[in-house]
Amino acid sequence: NGFVQVAGNGTLVISGASGNIGTGTKIELIDNASGTVVRTYFILIFGDVNGDGNIDSADAGEFIDYENFTLNWDPAADALLFRAGDINGDGNIDSADAGLAIDVENYLMAVDQTTGLAVPV
Repeated sequence: NGFVQVAGNGTLVISGASGNIGTGTKIELIDNASGTVVRTYFILIFGDVNGDGNIDSADAGEFIDYENFTLNWDPAADALLFRAGDINGDGNIDSADAGLAIDVENYLMAVDQTTGLAVPV
């Protein structure tokens, strides 16, 4: 609540599967007078593919599951996951990204949330 203020007669409604604000969290701007949705936004945190707001071994596990075809992402429905997952910028989501997620968890790397790429700390 301390990061965003709505000017005028509106409300932000935040909904996500995990209860945390992470990749895939939906934010709707509601016009209080009419009750209509004015705009819908989705959170994208580069490196966070499980939507919990963290970049850690849980995300690394999902990278590996995707690479090994035990986890399927739909290119249209899961576009945010594809965008969030390629933290080395090579166009693939694989063990290289998983290794970087582990490095982020261990404070050896960080993910630049502007470029989406892992960078040394």
